[in-house]
Amino acid sequence: MFRKQIAVFTAFAERSVARFPAESRALGIGRSIIALAQATILIFTPASHLFVPVGGNEIEIGCSSPAQAASLYCLAPSADRQSLNLILLALLLIVASGFMPRFLTVVHFWVSLSVGQSISLPDGGDAVAQVVTFFLILACVNDRRTWHWQRPDGGVRHKGSVWQGIAWAGWWGLRLQVAYVYLNSSLAKLPVGPWSEGSATYYVVRMENFGAAGLFADAFRWATDFTLVALLSAWGTILAETLIALFLVRRGSWQAVAAVASVSLHVLIILQIGIVSFGFIMVGAVICAASRGLDTYAPRAARLLRARAGRPEPVRKAGSAPQPEPVREPV
Repeated sequence: MFRKQIAVFTAFAERSVARFPAESRALGIGRSIIALAQATILIFTPASHLFVPVGGNEIEIGCSSPAQAASLYCLAPSADRQSLNLILLALLLIVASGFMPRFLTVVHFWVSLSVGQSISLPDGGDAVAQVVTFFLILACVNDRRTWHWQRPDGGVRHKGSVWQGIAWAGWWGLRLQVAYVYLNSSLAKLPVGPWSEGSATYYVVRMENFGAAGLFADAFRWATDFTLVALLSAWGTILAETLIALFLVRRGSWQAVAAVASVSLHVLIILQIGIVSFGFIMVGAVICAASRGLDTYAPRAARLLRARAGRPEPVRKAGSAPQPEPVREPV
């Protein structure tokens, strides 16, 4: 019995690995969004605000663990930290440009490690970026393009490479990790009184240092005065996080729905209470995890919108071959 199950799973994995698109524009877009979100931290926050005394201690960077020791701030402890910030910023902008995804994913992970392990007041986005960029090293290992904006050629020449299996496993690891983050976040809210009662967003938008601010602050305070709106926004957040987690491990169009739900959720959170870099890191992570569904269904949605708007299809260059329809996959 177990031998039969193992044989079925092995056959399924072999088909899935062989059909896995190692070159993905959607995955590239997600990488760029994450890198740009991280870059905003270094652009808008000076080093004096990233490295601050915590608990009355001096402004020191821990370099005891192997992960901390690999940080740029530990490798160059005597250098000016603002100058080191500029080095990391330049690397993030190169990553965001889409250049050499197969190799610069390693650089992206190192930058994420340097920031997340060294700054005094990291948020959840820094931690997520470290994990996601690690899996991206594996997921992009068989992407042979010079720029991740280039049209995928199907990677037929490299389908039999051992890197193909590593890329497939890395992408699955990324999907499962991002799904876990959202599922854990939704389940962790259930035992918390304000979330289970539906009053969490009412209190969040009115917090003195973390509440609603900016152009829409008054609108959110006014809206959450209504019990039904406060209840729907609190339980809607829990439901959205749960659905994103479940849809990410489904096939095809469900992954695209997860990406749309993530964008909608985090844009609302950004408009409500800010935390811009965290929001876009999470959006980029979901886009990477949902890349296969987006690669398949985003072009179809674009064609449908063009057709409804009465716009003609883009004219192909002379001599160019038509782009084949993506194959619907079991994963």
